[in-house]
Amino acid sequence: MADVQGSSKGHSAGFMDNLNIDDASQVMEQTRAAMDQAVETAGNFIREKPIVCLAGALALGYVIGKIVSR
Repeated sequence: MADVQGSSKGHSAGFMDNLNIDDASQVMEQTRAAMDQAVETAGNFIREKPIVCLAGALALGYVIGKIVSR
């Protein structure tokens, strides 16, 4: 077993050594696509159920206000 504490690179060094520009671009593109899909899904939910979203936002604001005021 390798001595991770003795190594200055640590556990993630192997992953970073193998990462190239193409892999990084692919990861960024997949992340961007996932974020776009999440925003679209949230927007659709808000358009379909605005009262539920408003009630949830008010409840969350109330709870955060109670926590902060302590």
